[in-house]
Amino acid sequence: MRPFCKIKDPSRYRASDWDLNSDSVARDAWIDIFANHTTSLLQHASESLAPPSAKNMTSYRDAYLKLLDDVRQNPNAYAPLTIYKLCEQRAKMMRDYNIGDPYDRVKANENQAALKLLPSILEAVDEERDGKVPDGEWPNGRVVEILIRGILAGNKFDLGAQATMDQHATGGIDFRATLNELPKRPWFKDDVAVIADRLSPGSCRYRKAIFFVDNAGGDAILGAIPFSRYLLAQGCDVVLAANREPALNDILVDELTAAIETAASADAQLRTAFDEKRLVVVDSGCDCPLIDLSGVTAECNEHASDCDLLILEGMGRAIETNIDAVFDCDTIHLAMIKNPLVAKHIGCDMFDLVASFTPAGQKPTIIQVK
Repeated sequence: MRPFCKIKDPSRYRASDWDLNSDSVARDAWIDIFANHTTSLLQHASESLAPPSAKNMTSYRDAYLKLLDDVRQNPNAYAPLTIYKLCEQRAKMMRDYNIGDPYDRVKANENQAALKLLPSILEAVDEERDGKVPDGEWPNGRVVEILIRGILAGNKFDLGAQATMDQHATGGIDFRATLNELPKRPWFKDDVAVIADRLSPGSCRYRKAIFFVDNAGGDAILGAIPFSRYLLAQGCDVVLAANREPALNDILVDELTAAIETAASADAQLRTAFDEKRLVVVDSGCDCPLIDLSGVTAECNEHASDCDLLILEGMGRAIETNIDAVFDCDTIHLAMIKNPLVAKHIGCDMFDLVASFTPAGQKPTIIQVK
């Protein structure tokens, strides 16, 4: 594992800028979030396709809550303490106790439902791109905005954030309803016009993009896949980077590959791009819902070496980590804010939207308060 090749200065890169050692209120609140999430995680594990033993789940719960209590009592022993480190601790302990993939059944169901809806989403995108939809049907009549809205709507399927966990538990998250309910622009961080200009039909400025995808279901399948298909149609090759190891409801490499294969069986554009390897899926090397780009796989770096566009999607990858990171290619951050602590940290409201564009070599300007 080596630093992501698009980091401008690996010696200065820090995945997370939020120092919980110096923010005791946020530290205690985050520890509470991780502790309280344990019950839900183990409930999903017990209902997964390959449930761990009851003994392993009990041992994991006891050991993990004990660890969190020690972090609370002795935070300096874990310095530098960040949200990423808390995620990393949980992931390691889940592996130690063979908890497996607690959300595999949920992800499979969400992927299946999303794949049924995908053809109608692609048809709507094609009609907008080809000018068949009357002006006003979508805000600004811009195909790129439709695609960004699709990603942000899909990003609401997040079983690591309590607000969206509650919605999922009470009947699920309807993609089309969420799409229609997204806030009106301008959003909290709204560079949609800049992004649309650089990706506009017939004049896309990029040759190859790497897209670090987030959640299963509507997020990856109804958000990332249509966006990637559009880029491919504009002559921009696409690399989709996903986790190999389970991380809440994040889509995994094998799951994403299978979803694209299924989608490609009914879509000639995806089929051709996938067969010609203009659309590829790679293992990022990460095992958390957040992402530390100081260590990615050789495969990821090999495919990213000639990319001129980086897309970081989801609150974990684009906001809780990498919000200040400087890359040597243009970068797009896309996220829905689903945690009140994160909202307060960056200066926005719950469910505010981020669509940020940062030119190569510059620092993102997403945070408005600290």
